Formats: sequence, structure tokens, C-alpha cells
Amino acid sequence: MRGLWVKLSLAFAGVVILSLLLTSLLIGLATAGEFGVYVAQGNRRWAEALAPALANYYLRNGGWEGVESLLDPSSLMMPGMGPMHHPMGMSGVAMWRMMGHRLILADETGWVRLDSEGTWVGTLLPEAVRNAGAPIWAGDRIVGWLLIGDAGSLSDPSAQFLGRVGWAIGWSAFVGMVLALGAGTLVFSRLVRPLRALQQASRRIAAGDLNARIPAQEAGELGEVAQAFNRMAEALARAEQQRRQMLADIAHELRTPLGILQGHLEALLDGVLPLELEQIAQIHDEVRHLARLVEDLRLLTLAEAGQLRLDREMVDLKRLIEEAVDGIALQAAEKGLRLEVQLPGELPPILADPTRLRQVLMNLLTNAVRYTPSGGQIVVRAQDMGDAVHVSVRDTGIGIAPEDLPHIFDRFYRAGKSRARSDGGSGLGLAIARHLIEAHGGRIGVESAPGEGTCFFFTLPRQEPDRGVSPIRRSVRDAG
Repeated sequence: MRGLWVKLSLAFAGVVILSLLLTSLLIGLATAGEFGVYVAQGNRRWAEALAPALANYYLRNGGWEGVESLLDPSSLMMPGMGPMHHPMGMSGVAMWRMMGHRLILADETGWVRLDSEGTWVGTLLPEAVRNAGAPIWAGDRIVGWLLIGDAGSLSDPSAQFLGRVGWAIGWSAFVGMVLALGAGTLVFSRLVRPLRALQQASRRIAAGDLNARIPAQEAGELGEVAQAFNRMAEALARAEQQRRQMLADIAHELRTPLGILQGHLEALLDGVLPLELEQIAQIHDEVRHLARLVEDLRLLTLAEAGQLRLDREMVDLKRLIEEAVDGIALQAAEKGLRLEVQLPGELPPILADPTRLRQVLMNLLTNAVRYTPSGGQIVVRAQDMGDAVHVSVRDTGIGIAPEDLPHIFDRFYRAGKSRARSDGGSGLGLAIARHLIEAHGGRIGVESAPGEGTCFFFTLPRQEPDRGVSPIRRSVRDAG
């Protein structure tokens, strides 16, 4: 995670520095350009204001001879300024240099006759440079050109101004870099901290510690990531706990019948028990129990994996319920229980797998018979809810404790000692029933209280068969 922090910091620093440098450069160029235009316009206005004085000199003297005397600032004043005197005998050239300006006078042909710097005297000014100055008119003709510009020295006011502007831009860029990098460091440290916690928790989970969690204190996307990671870790922990519990339950369920089989076979081999049909029948019963347990586990595994195959067809639910009740009637009669069926005149047909629905009904009816004492009653009801069909199996049995109700549909779960393995159940019937009903798009539930009986119920949605497909039989895969 340190590498990520370094990469983010370097990338952010590069972007900030490049952006500020580019911004400073553009601001500096724009400022220099605009200020240059402003100064040039001001110098031209100054030259235009001084041009009449030079024109008068030309008319008085009939030419430009001795024009150097006009360098005296007291003779050529800036507009709006009074006469300027020579401090301590300073010459006119020195005065112009002190002011940071340069005065150039060219005659009508472009030859330089006066230069406050003295370097261009006797040279020919290019026409473009000459035309940038102010023309000097003597009557109706141009007798010369006057140009006033910056001297280009450190004392030049324009250079000093641009220098101060550049200094301010540079310091602003530097302060901006420092502030941006400081803020970026704080942001990246807050960003990397939860990511570092996520990295450490991920390593712990990869090492097998499923109790690793991330403090979900951040807001926004990082907080959502932390919460999602914690939910994932909790799901993994639950799955691992369920896996271990399932293995323990399977081992427990297999140990008893295998132990009985081993005991009977060893007794037969040792001659302790005679080899008679009765002993073989007991062994056969345990083998059937094992086969039923393995088949239930296979069915439950397919249902939980979403690979349970449903052979759907349009089912007459009323007839299916009556057949299931007839199948359990003998066991109920042997135990002295009253079976009552309360069905409407007609129930709408539903698209379902009749074998799986019969299995659900037999599981619920078998449980009702098993846990209802002699003399009790079992009532099976069904009613049309419009968009669904509601079926319930109510008994007057021992009931289920409130703390057991949330787990009653878990595999291998038995509520209390009263629901022990000796009663004949494997603890998988209700789990299978739940997955079968959910595979049909329905819902299953239970209502119970100790000593007041139990009511298992489920609802199945009404579904119309697809057009163009025979409603008699169809085979589909349902993800449950």
C-alpha cells in the first residue's frame, strides 16, 4: 500500500507542478504582452505630444542641426508635467536614462539624427520601425519621425514592473504548490488508510482468519466498500460455519446407522446372532435409512446450488392434496389421529412439478403425524388467493418453541429433545420442502407455540403456460 501512496503522491505532485508552471507561464506571457501594448500606446501618445515642439524647432532652424539640445527634459516634458531641472548638473541623456526611456528622432528619409542612447545615430531605421513612431509635420509635409520607448535597462520602469509581476507570480505558484501538495498528502493519507485496512483484512481472510473486519468509518464510496467487505467476510464466516456444521451433522447421521450395521454384521459373523430373516430385515431397514439420507442430501445439495430439475406441468392441486392425505391416512389412523381436509369446490391449476409438490406435502403431513399425540387432529386447508394458492397443514401437536422457529427450516435442525432422531426423521425434510417451494417461486412458513400445535403453510403463484408449448408436460431448470 506504500507503493500506491507514493504513486498517487508523485502523480498528484506532477500534475500540480505542471499545471502551476504552465499557468504561471501563460499569465506571465499574457501580462507582458498586454503591458507592452499599454506602454507602447503610452509612449506613442507621449511622442505625439512632443512632436509639435520638434516641428517648431525644425521650422525655426530650417533643419535638424543641433537638435541634441532638445534632450534636456526641461525642453521636452512629459504631458501634464512641469519643467524638470537638472539635479546636480545631470545631463539630458542621463536624465532620459534615469527615467528609463529612450528618445529617437529620424528625419523624413529615416536616418537617425538623435538618439538618447547614442547608438543609432547615422543609421537608417526600417520603414516598419519608423512608422511605429509619431510623425512630425511641418506645414503639410512630414519632416521627421519621433519614437519614444523603454531603455531596456534595470532601471526601466516597465522592466521593474514586469519583474515585480513575475516575482509575485512565482511566489504565488510556489505557495500554491506547497498548499496543493499539503492538501494532497492529507487526502491521500485518508484515502490510503482504509485501503491499507482493506489490504490487511484481505490478507487475514486469505490466511484463514474469517473474523477480520474493517472499521466502516469512512463516508462515500470507501465506506460502502468497507461495508461490502464486512458483509462478504460475514457471509464467508457463515458459509464456513455451515460447512463445518453440515459435515458434523452428516457424520453424526451416518454414524448411527453404520454403527448398527457394523454391530449386526459382527454379531452375525461371530455367531452371537443367528442368521435369520429378522436380523437381515433389521440390516435392510438401516440400509434403506442410509439410502434415504443420501438421496435427501443429494436433493438438498442440488436445490441449494440452483441446479434442481423441475418437470413442470399443469397440476390439479386439489387432487394432489387429496392423494397426499390418502397416503398418510393409514399412519394417522394407527396413531388415533383425526384427518380433516377443507378444500374449496375448485382450485385453479398451477404450473408445477407434481412429484416435488407431493414430496413437500408428505413431509409436512408426516411431521404433523409424528409430533401430534394420540387423539389429536390434523387439518389440511387450501384456498385461492387470486394470484396465488395458499395451502396449510395444521396440527394439535406439541408445538415449537419460539427460539426454534427461525431455524426450523435449517438442515439437520431438530427442535428440542422431543424431535430426536429416534422419531425417524433425518432433519432434512423441512429444508428440502423450503427449497422445493422456493424453486417454484413460492414461499413457505410456520406458525407455532409450545402446547398449541403447529401450522405449516406455503403459497404457490398462479402461472399461465407459455403459448405455443404444450401445457401437459415441460422440463425446465429452475435456479431456485
